[in-house]
Amino acid sequence: MNKTPRLSREERYAILVRDNFRCVVCGIGGKDSDIILEVHHILPRSCGGSNDPSNLQVLCVEDHDYIHYSKWTGRPRTFTELKDNQGKRW
Repeated sequence: MNKTPRLSREERYAILVRDNFRCVVCGIGGKDSDIILEVHHILPRSCGGSNDPSNLQVLCVEDHDYIHYSKWTGRPRTFTELKDNQGKRW
């Protein structure tokens, strides 16, 4: 089974706009927020999931980690935190 191609920047941005730049799980974020958001495939690409908007949702890094790893990995949650931790592994 071939993987679905990665999302383009334009596709990612369209999903962020659709979900109002907010995590669909906890609601954190917003257009002017410093929160790091990710576009998540509900059915993973590796399992045949498509880039169709119905298979995509916006998640904050913490909720994204919980979905993938059943725990938060300690990654920076904001761009400020990411900048402050440059060069450090989380």
